Amino acid sequence: MKIAHFRTVTVWATLLLACSPLAQAAFPNLGELGEKIKKAGTTAAQAGKVLKGATGLSLEEELAVGDAVAIEIVNRFGGVWRDEAATQRVNLVGRALARYADRQDLTWTFGLLDSGAVNAFSAPGGRVFITRGLYQRLDSDDELAGALAHEIEHIDRRHALKIIARGEFLSGVAGLVAARSSDFAKFDEAISLVTSQILEKGFDPSTEFDADKQGRNLAATTGFAPGGLRAVLLRLRRDNGGASRAVFSTHPPLDDRLERLPNDPEPPAPAK
Repeated sequence: MKIAHFRTVTVWATLLLACSPLAQAAFPNLGELGEKIKKAGTTAAQAGKVLKGATGLSLEEELAVGDAVAIEIVNRFGGVWRDEAATQRVNLVGRALARYADRQDLTWTFGLLDSGAVNAFSAPGGRVFITRGLYQRLDSDDELAGALAHEIEHIDRRHALKIIARGEFLSGVAGLVAARSSDFAKFDEAISLVTSQILEKGFDPSTEFDADKQGRNLAATTGFAPGGLRAVLLRLRRDNGGASRAVFSTHPPLDDRLERLPNDPEPPAPAK
């Protein structure tokens, strides 16, 4: 138990770097958007009761699943990318978006994976990841916000938890907190099933399209250009010679995603 707890704390301590005052000062004034902030109308305890009824998992169990899945994601995708400036930027943009997320009962965490793959992932409980390969292709904070907001919406809308609740995973995951302390093998088996679903099979297309739509809206609400995600998808399609499946391997083809997003103009180029 102590070893597992130490691993979790170590991973998240590495991922969490404080944003500098200079970076915060450079960020758009979120105070003007205060009236748009969407706050969850419950306490964490109340949210846990609601979550238990909707998905079969309490808030505590969601966090247990999220921590374990997050460790699996880090292990499978090259570990943590130890670039301080990039990590600060991802946390700055991610935490700004999280202020407008529905799930105010979560402590949102953002991390970079040291992988050349072009992808992003989310784990239950507010854990969001972006690969080095995707990060390095993003020209602006608007584009970064578009990519992160998509993953935030997966968590906001409990997409992974709904998969657990409606499938065979629930019997293996229910009571995870108790299982974690008494039966590591059972806990690890259940987590492997959940992680494989997220990292190998991905969500169904309609769920991904919904995350695109709601992520676009979240980015716009936070003050970023609404066309950030669309700009990312267009560039990736151009960079891959029109190949629609060469990137975002766990997501629907780029063409299908672009077809369903509004035809927003590309965000302004960042100042040189």
